[in-house]
Amino acid sequence: MSSPPLALRTLAPPLLALALLLSGCGRVGHGSPELPGATPITAPAETWTWIPVPGAACGNGAATGFGVNLTGRSSDVVVYFQGGGACWDQLTCLELRSARAVESGYGAAQFAAEGQLALPGFSRTDPGAPFRDASLVLVPYCTGDLHAGTAVNSYGATRVHHVGGLNTGLFLEKLAATFPGMRRVYVTGSSAGGYAAQLAYARFAERLPQAELHLLADGAQAVQPVNGNYPLWLAAWRPILPAGCTGCATDLTALPAWLATTYPAGRFALTANMQDGVLQYFLGLSPAGMSAATRSLLDTAYAPTANARWFAVDSAGHTMLGNLATTGAGGVTLQDWLARWYGGDPAWASVGP
Repeated sequence: MSSPPLALRTLAPPLLALALLLSGCGRVGHGSPELPGATPITAPAETWTWIPVPGAACGNGAATGFGVNLTGRSSDVVVYFQGGGACWDQLTCLELRSARAVESGYGAAQFAAEGQLALPGFSRTDPGAPFRDASLVLVPYCTGDLHAGTAVNSYGATRVHHVGGLNTGLFLEKLAATFPGMRRVYVTGSSAGGYAAQLAYARFAERLPQAELHLLADGAQAVQPVNGNYPLWLAAWRPILPAGCTGCATDLTALPAWLATTYPAGRFALTANMQDGVLQYFLGLSPAGMSAATRSLLDTAYAPTANARWFAVDSAGHTMLGNLATTGAGGVTLQDWLARWYGGDPAWASVGP
């Protein structure tokens, strides 16, 4: 085998081993190999604990990991991918800084100060918190690539590691070793993390075939950019896309429909602000254009399927998991809607325009 490209040689050994397996193509699917032999996590019960993961890296090349809050209340596991923008060149990564923690990195110190640990859904004491009886996993975001990339790029004199997809593979191995008896797994995320949940779902399904697997994408409607950004993202990140979703390489809107039809036992939930002001920026859409594109996505990718539903409000807000009291059409609260999704209630239905 010839020597790996310079971009790959800069990776830590565990990531290099996985990257070499993936380096034969610009995109790889959920059938790609993961690193074996991860050791189980040990941590105090019902306490947030930082877990460093050898080989995992942030955009600046520094080591990273993820956080866990383990419990024996149930065998359910909720994996939450953190959001925080995206970046794909010198302008967006280093000048506009349109993605979080790419330059600063994310480790134990950042986790200790993490405000999202107080998300209402993560509460152990609120009887209405949807995830209160599950083991919780928070995957930090520090690679700018929707947690999906496999590339290391030079932007001027700075090297940026878009290796979120490689990190996800390492994290998934740790989770599989830690929760061998998991019954239900909920892959979730907000904003960039909501896109990550959708992109990574097939990898979870292959690695955890014994578990029920459900998805919640918060503020992450898979609308196709109109400003030419999508091919730029693919070129910069070399993301891991589901191998079976042939349309995903050119059209982001193909992803949610492919997931719902490929995995009929899963429940696929989306929370969406119809005029989402943050997504407008990345997708190149006006408020009216964002609303129209979201409407089209709901009508074509969600409404025709038996296992995909949305909670949508007509506003320019962004994510919703920070306020479970949000009320949609018919007076349905987000908290009640999520509880129905989580428990598989037959009454779970789409809410909103």
